[in-house]
Amino acid sequence: MRLVPRRRLVVRGLAILVFALVAVLLAELVSRMLGLGDPPLSIADSEIEYLFAPSQTVRRFGNLIHYNPWSMRSDDFPTHKTQAAELRVLVLGDSVVNGGAQTDQSKLATAILQKTLADGLGRPVIVGNISAGSWGPPNMLAYLRRFGLFDADVVVIVLSSHDHADAPTFEPVVGVNVDFPDRKPWCATWEALTRYLPRYVPGLRGSSPADPSSLPPKQKDIDWSLGSIVEIIRLSRQDNARVLLAQHLELTELPPGHPKVGHDAIAQTARGAGVEPFDLEVAGATPSLYRDHIHPNAAGQAWIAARLEEAIRVSLQGDAPSPR
Repeated sequence: MRLVPRRRLVVRGLAILVFALVAVLLAELVSRMLGLGDPPLSIADSEIEYLFAPSQTVRRFGNLIHYNPWSMRSDDFPTHKTQAAELRVLVLGDSVVNGGAQTDQSKLATAILQKTLADGLGRPVIVGNISAGSWGPPNMLAYLRRFGLFDADVVVIVLSSHDHADAPTFEPVVGVNVDFPDRKPWCATWEALTRYLPRYVPGLRGSSPADPSSLPPKQKDIDWSLGSIVEIIRLSRQDNARVLLAQHLELTELPPGHPKVGHDAIAQTARGAGVEPFDLEVAGATPSLYRDHIHPNAAGQAWIAARLEEAIRVSLQGDAPSPR
């Protein structure tokens, strides 16, 4: 058997090393081009459970993501109004309102709403997007208790059917769950391998806990969530804000006659607190407005913006025009 000369082995080893380095650099470049390596960060909170870190701007998958000093996915604005004519709207919600990394800041329903209201009413408008993935009414209430209502004229609560029992568990997720990072990954490729690759390669996912939405809701969670809706309405009215409650339907709830247990519980609670709820998806809504079973795509965000604008305009009817 003929031995390969040492020099040839060295050359081959160097070639393999160079190839590996080029492959790593190429993978990092591609990952960076996709927007990986710079995720929006979250912070744990003993009362709110978790929220996005304030004052951060990143780009993910080509989409701009910005959080203002109040951890809202909105433009920066001061705590209080700077002029009497300004209209302020707070929109509370979860990932439906937040949009996630798949939605550019300009395509959010709240961003669209801010522009269309300002153009239509001829006055300055601020719309605050107070949201985070998997938030329920208790998280939203805790946020308002912490930060206040920012001189809001209108508070809009956007809820889905599961929110009737969506209570915080306060289990550690920030810095533990890959979807709630508290620091930047050491490289974009590492984030691709640990956060996204397992989603598309079943063998890498490992075992996962049962989906909470598939389990019967606990009565204490129902009471906590529905009670929080009532308290959000009370706090908002205490600050002289109008309150709207918009219900976002999942794809399975679009067909007429589909049972809506959580939806009906939320609606009944809102009516008991003096707020008439309305569905965001009405006749004409189609699956083309969704990017999965619940989250709206860009067209869906625009649809929601139009529905909210209509409801806000109705709620403001009768107001005397404010001087500029």
